[in-house]
Amino acid sequence: MFIRKAFYWWLFPSAVVLPVWLLIGWAAFHQGSGWTFLGLLVLCPILFVALLAIGGIVMARRSVRETRAVSWYDTGLLAGWSASIVAFGFFPPGATGWLAVLGVLFFLAMFWVGLWELVTETRERMSVTFAAYQQAAQPQQVPRPSSPVVDDADVIIIEEHRED
Repeated sequence: MFIRKAFYWWLFPSAVVLPVWLLIGWAAFHQGSGWTFLGLLVLCPILFVALLAIGGIVMARRSVRETRAVSWYDTGLLAGWSASIVAFGFFPPGATGWLAVLGVLFFLAMFWVGLWELVTETRERMSVTFAAYQQAAQPQQVPRPSSPVVDDADVIIIEEHRED
């Protein structure tokens, strides 16, 4: 549970930390042209929005908000995605291409798995809600007494007549 809670708290800070890490990693480890830096200036805002979108999809689930922990699927995919971004930030020679592809694949997997979990959980909650409304809408069956009720009370009838 501790790991799932840690990734819950990592969702939104990662949207800032990981793009900044790419810029720091470029400055520290990359020996090359400024074209890579220009590419990073385009990539970092896109990565920021992607991380925020994934965080929003994950946080939209009620179970995540109540337990303050992401699911194990989310944990595995977020760990892989974060690791691929961190590894990309070291700019290893000859490996940046496949690390970029790996990061995109992790994003797509995280997006679709997160959306699937959100829809599944929402569908289950809605079916429970509709079942409760259906139960409440059913007319209540009043038990009939086993013996007939005899009412010997006096009845007073008052007739009113108006004269126009």
